[in-house]
Amino acid sequence: MTKRAEAKYKIDRRMGENIWGRPKSPYNKREYGPGQHGQRRKGKATDFGTQLKAKQKVKGYYGNISERQFHKYYVEARRLKGDSSAHLIGQLERRLDALIYRAKFVPTVFAARQFVNHGHIKVNGRRVNIASYQV
Repeated sequence: MTKRAEAKYKIDRRMGENIWGRPKSPYNKREYGPGQHGQRRKGKATDFGTQLKAKQKVKGYYGNISERQFHKYYVEARRLKGDSSAHLIGQLERRLDALIYRAKFVPTVFAARQFVNHGHIKVNGRRVNIASYQV
């Protein structure tokens, strides 16, 4: 299992928006990137840059999924017939931590991961402590 290595608020500011909608996010006060060069003007993003930013935003929104895990979801979504982007989001929403968050048992996706990891959830009568468990 990987840990989120960066500050959540720094991710917000780098992405250019308040990803998790938290009122305490410093992006609400400083609408520029983090660090020494954050206030410089950004150039126009390329197509690749736009796609990369969208991917990073989705990965961050679901609790910083690792690149390897995200790639597995992507390959599975491409394999299924129909709209692969809808299948990808569907797979991410079927994760146990996403379900716990959507059911409002916890206030954030990070708390949902912790809630599952501490073994507070049973699925079909069995204790599950894996956040990426597909429901």
